[in-house]
Amino acid sequence: MKIGILAASVAALVATGVAVAQDLTINEYVVQMVAERADPGETLVGDIVFDEIEEGESATYTFKLNPRKSYFVYGACDDDCSDIDLFGEDSNGDVVDLDDEDDDIPLLLVLPGESGRSLTVTLDMTACETDVCVYAIGLYEFED
Repeated sequence: MKIGILAASVAALVATGVAVAQDLTINEYVVQMVAERADPGETLVGDIVFDEIEEGESATYTFKLNPRKSYFVYGACDDDCSDIDLFGEDSNGDVVDLDDEDDDIPLLLVLPGESGRSLTVTLDMTACETDVCVYAIGLYEFED
């Protein structure tokens, strides 16, 4: 009897967890993926931005920075995407950091003085299995 009750309880919990996960929109899902990558000591600057693009397309965002602070830029994309790349450039067009690894969770690091007061981030949708894929990126400040 106890085994039957335990099995029913586990099944109910699993079903509830699936229902909660299914309640997220794809946009909320990729935003959550970015947010979960940040460490507790990191502070989100502005909002996590998200959109959808086709394979082979790019999206560009410019962030205002404090040149004395350090930053991470986290990226993520939906389950239909297997590779996105991030490129960070300063106001002169010089590359500050890039992540062109074959993955769907790119990361940029910007150290104090590397970018000046702005950072332009270009996201390239390198591999998407559907017509469009959803991505998100977030800028996080952290203490050295």
